[in-house]
Amino acid sequence: MAGGIAKSLRVAAVQMESENGMIQRNLQRATRLVEKAAGRGARLIVLPEFMPTGYIFAKEMWDAGEPAQGPTVRWLKENSRRLGVWLGTSFLEAEGSDFFNTFVLTNPKGAEDGRVRKQTPALAEAFFFRGFPNRHIIDTELGRIGVGICYENLLAYTPRLMRDQDVDLIIMPHSAPSPTPSVLFPRRQVRRYNQNLKNLAAYYSGMLGVPVVLVNKVGRWRSPLPLLPFLPQESSFPGLSTIADSNGEVRAQIGEEEGVIVEEVSLDPRRKTRYCPPPYGRWSMKVGWAMNQFVLVEAVGGLFYRISVERRRKAKIIASSGR
Repeated sequence: MAGGIAKSLRVAAVQMESENGMIQRNLQRATRLVEKAAGRGARLIVLPEFMPTGYIFAKEMWDAGEPAQGPTVRWLKENSRRLGVWLGTSFLEAEGSDFFNTFVLTNPKGAEDGRVRKQTPALAEAFFFRGFPNRHIIDTELGRIGVGICYENLLAYTPRLMRDQDVDLIIMPHSAPSPTPSVLFPRRQVRRYNQNLKNLAAYYSGMLGVPVVLVNKVGRWRSPLPLLPFLPQESSFPGLSTIADSNGEVRAQIGEEEGVIVEEVSLDPRRKTRYCPPPYGRWSMKVGWAMNQFVLVEAVGGLFYRISVERRRKAKIIASSGR
């Protein structure tokens, strides 16, 4: 942070429901909630991962793809300028013959401050978009913002990246439904999964000494994946969006309802730490043995993605469409 001077920042997490594939409808829904956050003085407003896209474990997900400067990015720029805020969400971006999960942050001038692509697709996500290794950092007038997209925050490389690149604040957009209890994911593992989500922002803020804004979706989730019939086909998003300050204190948290939380946090260089606890294998925290099955599904998904002719065709059409 310039000059090493502590400053306060009013931030917001917009927790909302997204309809699968309904880009314009989801953007309209988000507009009302973003206006509410701005009206309460928020300068930085974060929306969930895949807010406009929905969360679809089927080939129809590709139909919700957008070009680099498509409707979601235009919406971000227009509303950032209109409301005088920083505004960010992720969408399914088509570039060349590939799809990416791309988070974009825009500033009050209506310009783009930067992009971060999800590096590690989670579970069946690997069937539908490509991971993209990158710095996970966006430099802004507010400070250096680290971006961890959902699943990445459970992986060991993310806290190290945030520490080594000296971030001032972390934002965590999620599209994380609760796992459905099954033989492969017992009920106690589901409880641990939800507890990890509930504690994640405070865990990072207490560990690194920087504020964290975590935002998730709410509502029912149904997205069948015929290729993997043993996976749950219906569940719900638990919400649990959280704002944690740089001292590890949870300043606000919301349950399963749609809504907005707004709080003031401190960006204080004196609170930053250089400590990162040893990882738990590939994980940044204890997650339970059931999560280890993700690796196999991700490997199978990555292979399916690479050989898919339909994916290449659809991505090229969308990337060149400018729609």
